[in-house]
Amino acid sequence: MGESLSDQELRRRLLTFNTVVPPVTNSTRRLLVRKLADLESRHSSQVDSPKSNNISLINVSNWNHSASEDEDKNPYLFTETKKFSNKLPEIQTEKKKSRLYDSSVSVAPREPVFRSPRSNPVTETPYADQAIQRWKEKMMNQSQNKVDVSNTSQFDFPSPVSSIYSQNSRRYIQPPQQRHLGNGYTRNTQYIILLFIGFFVVIFGLYFTSIQSSTVVLPPGILNSLCAKKSLQGFDCDTEQERVQQLYSSLVSQVQDKYIKNQCENSDVEVTVDAQTIFEYISTHENLPSREIEELVELFKSIAKTYSDSPIGFDNSFNINIQPNLPIMCAVKNIFANMFYLILWLGIVSLSLVSLYFGICYMTTKSEKHKQEVNRLVENIIDLLKQQALYRPNDEGYLPIIHIRDQLIPPNERQTKSKIWAEVEQYFTESESRVRSEIQQIDGEDFQVWRWVQPMSPVTAKKVWQGQAFETNEGSMNSPQPSPTSCLKIRHMFGPDSMLGVDCETRVKDAILEKCESVEVLHLSVDRSSQEGCVYVKCASPTEAGKAYRQLHGFWYDGKLVTVKFLRLERYHQRFPDAVTATIPLTPSNNEKRSLQ
Repeated sequence: MGESLSDQELRRRLLTFNTVVPPVTNSTRRLLVRKLADLESRHSSQVDSPKSNNISLINVSNWNHSASEDEDKNPYLFTETKKFSNKLPEIQTEKKKSRLYDSSVSVAPREPVFRSPRSNPVTETPYADQAIQRWKEKMMNQSQNKVDVSNTSQFDFPSPVSSIYSQNSRRYIQPPQQRHLGNGYTRNTQYIILLFIGFFVVIFGLYFTSIQSSTVVLPPGILNSLCAKKSLQGFDCDTEQERVQQLYSSLVSQVQDKYIKNQCENSDVEVTVDAQTIFEYISTHENLPSREIEELVELFKSIAKTYSDSPIGFDNSFNINIQPNLPIMCAVKNIFANMFYLILWLGIVSLSLVSLYFGICYMTTKSEKHKQEVNRLVENIIDLLKQQALYRPNDEGYLPIIHIRDQLIPPNERQTKSKIWAEVEQYFTESESRVRSEIQQIDGEDFQVWRWVQPMSPVTAKKVWQGQAFETNEGSMNSPQPSPTSCLKIRHMFGPDSMLGVDCETRVKDAILEKCESVEVLHLSVDRSSQEGCVYVKCASPTEAGKAYRQLHGFWYDGKLVTVKFLRLERYHQRFPDAVTATIPLTPSNNEKRSLQ
């Protein structure tokens, strides 16, 4: 067999068994031929086994059918499958020519099975999982027995089981938004837990740092003087010192117990122990004469007064000098109570400061509105008196004060604005020299009136539209066709010294809006510092701007010739950014139409 095989055929048949083939030379050819014969004999014995017959009976027609359907739906996932299908007839032809398959047992060639991954996540079902598990086990057994090694060894493609299980995962994948929300909740929970842990660590740290030694040690000098006073030495002195030390520790314990009860149980308990109580305690627990007990009480008083490290002090009675260690629960409760009172105190202080701030803001705003209301009434009264003096320049150039009030203030507001009106009257009495207050008889009744005494000409006093200087109708040479933009610049609407009042700007705006009654004006701004009396207007469209142009250009107003020109929209928005969002047409502040009278 070895002599009849060419080098290429020998390499191809060895590669069929997924074997590493070295270069074929005269020295390696005999070994490779022997290895090929050994592999073919092993494969023939496996094909003859009953197990392989059972495996060959597996019906994969449904899988092939489903794979073809999935391939139609997802053609981009099956490029390797198509390559494999194109090469499959050549493999089968070569197998028929080979002497390896001359055995009486016929093994039906199979096509590899490919399943497309599901495009959408599905709900997990136990029956589907069991079926996939059984199919996985069968495919694993088939790959271990190497029944179809010749069909798969020449092509490097992933195993059907691994490809399906790696791509067709049956677990539900959450949407990205839900995953982000879950991560956010988890992170917030961790922060809250860490905050609580840190809080309790601080609490217990404060408690343990405040713990002090509970051992009471009397100064050696006092104890030695006690032995010297009683002429005691050696063992007797030590015994006496120990007894005094114990009695003083008992005294300290009594005072500290009362302090702990006062702090933790009942705040009505007095944190003091009088000398008589100590005398009775010593007489009960020690068999000593009254004289010695009195000496001990006096000694304890002296120690409490003079010894700075003593836990207790004395001032008419024994009291606490150094705060003792409280039980842990009581200490934690006190810490929480102190923190609560601290937070409460800070909250009250903060609330007071905020209330004070808003109170000041409210009073400032109220005062400012009050001043504006007074100034508005003063301007309106001056306008009324000027008009009265203009149209009735003779002896009737005055107005009753009460009539002016009734004209400017509605009936339902007269009571609330009584203080404002009193300030207005005071202003005209003290600060306005152009208005004179006098008494005139009207229809047989005396009225206190205001009269405008400053001389004035009709041209300068009457701020109205006074006619047209030249033609600006549509189609004339003074009217551009079509209108280039929706923005206008109007000149000579007021003089340099005529914008001193509070309502002067409103009067100019009303004059333009009243003249352009049929035009949709979206934005209007008066340049009070302009020497040319400029006003800027933005209309709803270039067509509307053309209407405003023809209504204003070439007209006389307040003795001045008004001129109008168009502005570029971007330049207008650059100067007035708030005009970008203006969409509601403007209207005059009142319905009197004073500029058209």
